[in-house]
Amino acid sequence: MNEAYRAAIVDMLNNGATADDIRAQLPDVTVGEIAAIAETKGLTRAHAKAGAAPIPDVDPQLALALAALAWGENSHTARLRNLAARTRAGLTELQQLKRDASAIEAAEKEVAEATQTLTKAQAKLRRLKNGGKATKPAASASGQSLDDKRRRDEVRAWARAQGMAVSQVGSISKDVMDAWNNRDGKAAVPAQRQAG
Repeated sequence: MNEAYRAAIVDMLNNGATADDIRAQLPDVTVGEIAAIAETKGLTRAHAKAGAAPIPDVDPQLALALAALAWGENSHTARLRNLAARTRAGLTELQQLKRDASAIEAAEKEVAEATQTLTKAQAKLRRLKNGGKATKPAASASGQSLDDKRRRDEVRAWARAQGMAVSQVGSISKDVMDAWNNRDGKAAVPAQRQAG
């Protein structure tokens, strides 16, 4: 965070702005960074007394870490500034990876829901074409039903979105299938989770 941002945040805090007000004007700044600046500048109590909404509670260890980061960024020693810059770059990368993982999870969930909708619509279409009679779904070149393959793909996407370990190909474990079959019944999700 550059000095202009830091000075703007201090100025806004002095004028009674809440963390939400500050983030509305400076969306790249986190609540933790605002809290650390307020803490290092001694504005937390004054800000609360001014009648504005207080800065949200922050883990004391996180506040100390952010204060150390701010101190390192403002140090007159190049080694400390470089360490703080590497730390901030690592934190920024970690935040981006978390955003990417959330986006992937949301997309996988969307794909699973779309696949389920498509499967139901295809079954309905087959029934309508056969005058209301149920028919067997078309088979693929491997002899597997296309609906069976779609269902396995749907189960895999759903399981990944739930954080469960599931193979890309082959059979799906009984634990995953049990969780899938009980997904609407609020049954417990198996303990088999992906690491990290």
